Amino acid sequence: MKIKLLALTFGILTILGCSDGETKKQLSELKTELKQTKAELNNCSAELTEIKNTAENRFIRARKFLSENNLSEAKIEFQGIVENFKGTNNAKTASKEISKIDTTVKQQRIDAERKKALGYKILKPTTRVKYGDLSLKFDKIWKGKRWSFDDYGHKYFLRDAERGNSHIMTRVSVTSENNNPTLPPILVYQMNNGELKYLGTQGYKFRRWKDYGSYLGNYADYGNDFSHSKTIPFNCGVELSNDDLKSGTIYVVLKKQGCFNRTKSDYGNPEITYKESSCSPKRILKVADFDNDYILLKKL
Repeated sequence: MKIKLLALTFGILTILGCSDGETKKQLSELKTELKQTKAELNNCSAELTEIKNTAENRFIRARKFLSENNLSEAKIEFQGIVENFKGTNNAKTASKEISKIDTTVKQQRIDAERKKALGYKILKPTTRVKYGDLSLKFDKIWKGKRWSFDDYGHKYFLRDAERGNSHIMTRVSVTSENNNPTLPPILVYQMNNGELKYLGTQGYKFRRWKDYGSYLGNYADYGNDFSHSKTIPFNCGVELSNDDLKSGTIYVVLKKQGCFNRTKSDYGNPEITYKESSCSPKRILKVADFDNDYILLKKL
């Protein structure tokens, strides 16, 4: 602000002219003050830079980059410590961190080359998945004509696939630390011309109810309510064309994203269901996608 004021004053005086002796004197004083102010700012800037580049602050920035998996920027900070604080314990510590980063980068390069060589063959199915507040145990994943669910003792519901179609089904138990979690999508992909192409998303159905009254919604079934039960069993499924299913290996995949919400219906039974909301699965899955958001459950 002070520099702006001095510059403005300087401009005004220049416009008015410098013939008057007093004006010239004031102008000279303002020029001198302006130079002093610039010098002070340069000194402040140098001091700020020095403070920012202390070993302690470089360590703070480096560890932040490490937490973000930004290895290249972390290495730059550690190298700055080694170069500017030679012979100190800080420099020795930074050198060790640089060695760790170099080892990690080398291993990442080896893993990337291995993935490129093996492709989807590198993926291994799993029956247990944990992320966020959820733990999922997959008891069975299979292909069949009949999908059963909503068992309430002496009766249960069946959904038979239409002629020329089949169900891809999953029996899963979901454990939640949250009283009202959103559930992740179970997706079906097919290997076609070296790519995993999306076929469909399984729907969630409760495996069982306490009795017929709870199924109808006459009273609550705490066994199907995460606010009362930590673990709830589901039977999931999706109907797909046999032509799609037999033309390539089927990959059943979990996406680590909550997008099935607990919903109370105004009509139909059961009263409580889980409905899909904006799961947005990728239409084509690359091997790299399984490093973060996607998990292979089974190949069929």
